[in-house]
Amino acid sequence: MDQRVRRFRLSTARALLVFAAIAFVSGCASVGQNPPGNPNNLPTNPNENQRAAQINTELGVGYMNEGHMDVAVEKIKRAIYFDNNFAPAHHAYALMLDRLGEAPQAGVEFEKAYALDPNNSDLDNNYGTYLCGQKNYARAQSLFSRAYGDPLYKTPEFALTNSGVCYEAEGNKAQSLAQYQAALDKSPGYGPALIGLARVNFAQKNYAAAAAAIKTFEASNRNTPDTLQLAIRIDRATGDQTALANHVLILKGRFPDSAAAQWYDSGAK
Repeated sequence: MDQRVRRFRLSTARALLVFAAIAFVSGCASVGQNPPGNPNNLPTNPNENQRAAQINTELGVGYMNEGHMDVAVEKIKRAIYFDNNFAPAHHAYALMLDRLGEAPQAGVEFEKAYALDPNNSDLDNNYGTYLCGQKNYARAQSLFSRAYGDPLYKTPEFALTNSGVCYEAEGNKAQSLAQYQAALDKSPGYGPALIGLARVNFAQKNYAAAAAAIKTFEASNRNTPDTLQLAIRIDRATGDQTALANHVLILKGRFPDSAAAQWYDSGAK
């Protein structure tokens, strides 16, 4: 991840849902319980508790972005012990739990964060992403709408793209295309929205539009095994042998052990 302390993104495997950033804001200070393994080191000043919660939350987010989930969870639990009313700690913990596959508990933590900080567009976006994964589409879209409708929200393309993915998951292809395009209107070249545009156009057999979206994506974004797999499928559909050969070369050269490379070698369509 590019930004690991005050703003971060966390991707999940769920249908290319894009988690947006979590903004660390001041929560309500309170005296927490003793953190695990540290029973005699709890500050008595509420401001010190809040500061300790913030520091541990920031550390936890950093460890999470580096993939050290065991240490990340430990830090977040310490943050919550220091200040159970520190909303960013519950927000980060919810993302961690969701990433670890503990969806029910993640929902509990999202609710706690939302109760403490109901006017946070980053939280609206991330909680909406979680709810979409739980197929609670209506509430997810309501939260996405709050996020991208907030004039102070700095990354509306995140929420618009997530909204598009959620509409796509629900089977509403027309609305998903509209949301992906709206995201690109906010941030031309935004990779996840372009891939969404390519994916839906391909599914609808609009192969020329899908190929155009891939070309635009590649002008300002780096390919991954998944985007190359999609590109190869589009190249086969359009009959563009030059593009196909180039995408296969990149896939086999950069990602020879990926699932996408195995898919290609298997001859699957």
